[in-house]
Amino acid sequence: MRYFVVRGFGVKKDSAGQEVDFDRVDRELIAPALARCGFEGGTTAQMKDAGSIHSDMFELILEADVVVCDITVHNANVFYELGIRHALRKKHTVLIKGRPSADTTPFDIAGWRYLNYDVSAPAQTVDDLVDTIKAGIDGDRETDSPVFRLMPSLPEARPPNAVPTDFAQEVQRARAASDKGWLLMLAQDVRNQRFEWDGLRAVARAQWKLKDYEFARQNWETLLERDPRDAEALLALGNLYERLSRQSDGDVDLLSQSDEAIATILALPDLELADRAEALALFGRNLKTRWRAELTGATLDERIAQACDKRLLKAYQAYRDAFEIDLNACFPGIAGLHLGAILLVLAQSPSWSSLFDDEDEAAASKVKLKREWAELQAVVRTSIRRAKKTATGDALVWAAISDADLLFVSEDEAAQAAKPDRLIKAYKDAMPKGNSFEWDATRGQLELFALLGIRATAAQAVIAKLEETRPLPAHVVVFAGHTIDRSDRPLPRFPPSTEAQARELIRTRLLTHQQASAGAEVVVLASMAPGADILVHEVCRELGLRSVVCLPMPQDVVARLAFTGIDDGWRNRMLTLLELPGMRPRVLQTEAELPRWLRQRAPDPWERGNRWVISTARAWDAERRTLLALWDGDDAGGATGGTAHLVRLARDAGLFVDRIDSRALLG
Repeated sequence: MRYFVVRGFGVKKDSAGQEVDFDRVDRELIAPALARCGFEGGTTAQMKDAGSIHSDMFELILEADVVVCDITVHNANVFYELGIRHALRKKHTVLIKGRPSADTTPFDIAGWRYLNYDVSAPAQTVDDLVDTIKAGIDGDRETDSPVFRLMPSLPEARPPNAVPTDFAQEVQRARAASDKGWLLMLAQDVRNQRFEWDGLRAVARAQWKLKDYEFARQNWETLLERDPRDAEALLALGNLYERLSRQSDGDVDLLSQSDEAIATILALPDLELADRAEALALFGRNLKTRWRAELTGATLDERIAQACDKRLLKAYQAYRDAFEIDLNACFPGIAGLHLGAILLVLAQSPSWSSLFDDEDEAAASKVKLKREWAELQAVVRTSIRRAKKTATGDALVWAAISDADLLFVSEDEAAQAAKPDRLIKAYKDAMPKGNSFEWDATRGQLELFALLGIRATAAQAVIAKLEETRPLPAHVVVFAGHTIDRSDRPLPRFPPSTEAQARELIRTRLLTHQQASAGAEVVVLASMAPGADILVHEVCRELGLRSVVCLPMPQDVVARLAFTGIDDGWRNRMLTLLELPGMRPRVLQTEAELPRWLRQRAPDPWERGNRWVISTARAWDAERRTLLALWDGDDAGGATGGTAHLVRLARDAGLFVDRIDSRALLG
């Protein structure tokens, strides 16, 4: 989170002539307290220039998650800036005041809380300031601004936090490459940036699309901690908790968390109609999830009997309610239509009457359901047709999928079963290439129909044609190792004469991991530096293991920077490997320099590359993750971003670490 400090700078006097060293107060009290809270930011003093006030300062006052304001003396600039903060933001403004001071607190804020500190020993109040800041962040106080207390209906200004173009492009590149690890690293890199929250939101959206549900959940929870009324975060978490629940064999706690998120957003005042419709649809989806979990019967008749459950009726009605609120929302419309189709079949079952108080109500409900379903189909068809003409991006994709879903439940069942080609083509044309997120949701719906024996032949035909087998790798191995010694290296570490020995050490250890995986896939992630990196890719080719080349920057830049003083043979071997089928590298940066949005922090690009590789391993769908390192064990030695750094990152990330002692190469 970001902070901004409004204070005097240098030494100032109160009305009695007593001096206060505000730089000391900042140094000994404010800065340590904010550092302990894990915040980053700046002070008013840093924005002063010949007495003028820059627009940057106004932006920082608006954007800051927390503002600390020192009101010890009557300072016009301080109170002017405090007034701006109070007029723009409802809360998280912390007032502090030194003692002794002859200057009284101005009338307008006299009744508001502030923290006292001793001007002669400001460091003594650090703990109290930390507690005050955390209490303000974690508390449920509506406002700490006199402006918003007196005018509660006044809209709060929202920080623009425009995401830099190059950051947005990097998120898009990571999403297009389906690189979950890259997105995980970007979520770390964006912390405490001025655009942190919108940047994190962009990353979380991309993680959702790549089905990286666990890390997406963590990021949306972070956004919700900042703003408990964040409608998008609540909707995302309502979705994520439900999906994670299904992945965890119906984890009841996760599904309950989804219910809580949905209830919270539905209770928000002035909720946009589209958000209310989506929340109601998610409520219906949770009812459907609980209903579906009970369909465990061994026979079709048993499952049909289990399906006659009031939760199905409630889910159907929730979807209808959501669609009535927003007729432009295809999802609740088509979802309601699907459940209605299932209910029409169940209405013919002997168990149907168990859902109602008497036979008359059951019969009347059957007639009503048939009429409603026909009406709903007509409106959904119109909604989809409109969306296909006007929607763009993801909304257009879902409109096309909804059109295929509509065909599935509305086409003559016998004709569809006999000749499903039209239906298969509709789904195939609607699915975006190379993205399994949409297919995952669609397949689940088709599997439900097949489970209940409803349009089962057509559903199974579509699944058989569109399903892609994606076996999860049993083991992801991140490889790191020393570069081959240059001629000017003072002490030998990996002499060129020991290349064959190093190759054999790597081969032996990879064989061990391959055998331990019992025939399941082992995937090796490695860069392409001269020496151990190139050797591991060559050995993987010999052993039939898949290796993934991970370059922190384009290969021509790597060839120029990493191969200086190295025999050209190593560079040629790198280029030869990269020409082989399946060896197209993953590239983090498009140039040698860091992206503009990150240059102010100036992290080392090689170290950032290491973080990216470890993040890739963490985000990979794998049962086991290991760092295999040809390494001398020297934690302090080596180049920046070298093997020792990667080992430290792997340990911190919880990977297994398997070391091949490179000292064996020295005899």
